Amino acid sequence: MTHSTPTITPDTTTVPGAVAAAETPAAEAHFAVPSAIQRAGRDDYGRWLSHVHSAAGCSQPVRLAGRFRMATVDTSTGEITREGPEVSTSDMPDGVLYKACGNRRAAVCPSCAEIYRADAYQLVLAGLRGGKGVPDTVSGHPAVFATTTAPGFGIVHTTRTTKKGQPAPCRARRTPELCPHGVDLRCMRRHGDGDEQLGQPLCPDCYDYEHHAVWNAFAGELWRRTTIKANRMLHKWARHRGYAERIVDPETGKARWKTPVRISFGKVAEFQRRGLVHFHILARFDGIDFDNPEAVIPPPDWANSFLLSSILQFAVARTTYTTPALVVGDHRRRLLVDEPDGWHLAWGEQLDVRPVRMRGDDKLTDERVAAELDHHGRPRMLSGAAVAGYLAKYATKATEAVGHSSRRLTPSTVGLFANDTHPGRLIAACWRLSQRGLQTTSEWKDGKYYRLRRWAHMLGYGGHFFTKSRRYSATFRQLRQARIDWRRAHHESADHLEEHQVLAVIGELVYTGTGWHTTGDALLANTAAALAREQRQTGRLEIATNS
Repeated sequence: MTHSTPTITPDTTTVPGAVAAAETPAAEAHFAVPSAIQRAGRDDYGRWLSHVHSAAGCSQPVRLAGRFRMATVDTSTGEITREGPEVSTSDMPDGVLYKACGNRRAAVCPSCAEIYRADAYQLVLAGLRGGKGVPDTVSGHPAVFATTTAPGFGIVHTTRTTKKGQPAPCRARRTPELCPHGVDLRCMRRHGDGDEQLGQPLCPDCYDYEHHAVWNAFAGELWRRTTIKANRMLHKWARHRGYAERIVDPETGKARWKTPVRISFGKVAEFQRRGLVHFHILARFDGIDFDNPEAVIPPPDWANSFLLSSILQFAVARTTYTTPALVVGDHRRRLLVDEPDGWHLAWGEQLDVRPVRMRGDDKLTDERVAAELDHHGRPRMLSGAAVAGYLAKYATKATEAVGHSSRRLTPSTVGLFANDTHPGRLIAACWRLSQRGLQTTSEWKDGKYYRLRRWAHMLGYGGHFFTKSRRYSATFRQLRQARIDWRRAHHESADHLEEHQVLAVIGELVYTGTGWHTTGDALLANTAAALAREQRQTGRLEIATNS
């Protein structure tokens, strides 16, 4: 039995509270001590610590300078009813305002990534249980958790097990199996989960890196076409069985057959060890009120999880996409890239679809769902909280699993990463496919392959890591605005506010830099944020224990 490198079912082990603060490595902490002592010894240390509180846990805060003032705005008329005195950042500690970077990636900023993870968790869970503007009735809607994988573009190291569950050799062969480059494609090692060879091609020269890079770049388009095919299949099935309704357009008088059910989803992208993105999808059936299409209502009884699973499996198996042609030549009439027919893209053979349980006690939260079987030996249903935690966890990850992490690459920096390693060859392929050649500047930048250069540091994938359909749940913007409104309502100057009044900041701030002034400042700010976070965690645990 062969197992894919990624985990396709969620690990339901959850850790309450936030992650640790952005820790300073031991070597850096040693050099940070003198500047930290110097900062802590100042008379204004308490004022500085209060000033950086909102960005204390951030690894790379944004520094802003300028002038501003607090004002009271009447939300019903937009009129400014009261203005406070003008404040200059030159009168503040360090002469700047600190704002958290807000980066999604845990490898870049653990503190900001934890906020993103918590928001993603709430969005996914709201789509399962209701809340955040989503009706509670969604807890009774059929839902499934699916994982779609990418095809193979070459032979890579992987994990295998025997029928008894024992580790088996990666690629055992009795006789040598040589590739055209003379590399023996056998591998007798039993790779563990942390083995660095996992996902690496046995022969890098045989591996199709260009096709690999194109897959990452157009995986989002393939998923878009998959959702279209799934909804068409649902409509065809419903009309064939008499479940579609004939609706007359009052304006044109024309009648159309419409299905009273739609598929809503939340999706997270994850990088496999071999550098390919695959998607974890939480799909849900919603009913449609044709008089109020924006409403989320329960679907009819015939729309169950078995139908949803079948439709997704059919759509994934049948959806393909051929990318635009790409032929790039240089001034010497040499072909740099020659793909006049484009690349053919399809999903991999491995597809896992599991129903999700959203009601009742969540007994699987502290256990690994992949190992849970019912008395018939079949995989049990996944719990809603487990799926939400799993999706939120991967929403903060990127290319770290492949062994690569960098910021956006430029012509002056790409040479540092485009090397003979597996991710390095992928970066080189992205850069090669995005070459300008004889194209004009406008043709080059308007082409669909130009983005491979822009997203070379992400191995070609330029899509969002967490996306959802419009009616699945609330939005990140709504959650962030709710936090802003809460902070304004609890601000010290908000005591005088009346109904329909909010606090606003009026002024001009300019960017002056990124990061803390010294490593000592970073050490003190991150430590203070970690202590405050632990105190909040302890308070939550005390409340949960005593309630």
